[in-house]
Amino acid sequence: MKFLISLLILGGLSGQLFAARKDFKGLFGSYQREKFTENEAHDSDWGLDLSLSSMLPVSSVVTSITTTGGSASPMRYSTFFNLEGSLLFSLNYHWQFYASTGYFSYDTRKETQNNTAAKALFHMFDFKAIPVILGVRHRFGVEDLVPYLGLGAGVSRVTRKGSYDISGSAVNEQIDNAITGQVQGGLEFYFSPRAGLRLEIAAHFMKTPEFNFDSAGTGATDLPDIIYQPNIFSVRYSSGLFFLF
Repeated sequence: MKFLISLLILGGLSGQLFAARKDFKGLFGSYQREKFTENEAHDSDWGLDLSLSSMLPVSSVVTSITTTGGSASPMRYSTFFNLEGSLLFSLNYHWQFYASTGYFSYDTRKETQNNTAAKALFHMFDFKAIPVILGVRHRFGVEDLVPYLGLGAGVSRVTRKGSYDISGSAVNEQIDNAITGQVQGGLEFYFSPRAGLRLEIAAHFMKTPEFNFDSAGTGATDLPDIIYQPNIFSVRYSSGLFFLF
């Protein structure tokens, strides 16, 4: 009898322990986080995009001739630093039209030896551009991470300026309206239903004319020629925030 009672007690305890273990597994082992997507993927939306970007020139932006009868060589490498803003409009969600503008800045200099004065001479070049671009993107998903491809074209107000550090009179400035285009690809990441982060890379082109700044026409002598290069190709990187209304 004592043996049977002991078996019943042990059976009851083991059953309770088994139930406790089962409940424990049920509480934690079957837990799954519910899927939650911030991107509301409306058919149409207005939005605003603000970003910082830089462009790495693939073709030469400016060259110079530092010796009489010599050949032109590229000036020291520099990069564009840009501020950009876009107005966005989505159509059927997947097509996003944009109108963008910004401020692009580039400057570089090169050290040479002035033959008429025994001191170092820098010849300098500044490039400023204000683009206005219209374009369209196609978005490939409705999740929080959305890849896209885009194409845009427009005009840039381009100012190019050549100068020398020892001659205040030898300065040249050219202002042109340059046809501008870009092919882009990127990612949108929604961290809220109405806002997100954009990362983008693009091939960028500005159709600038060639111009040779020869300082001899300014009254200065023995100064390098500065040659503004045509048709500037660049790779553009940008990141920023977008907001939907």
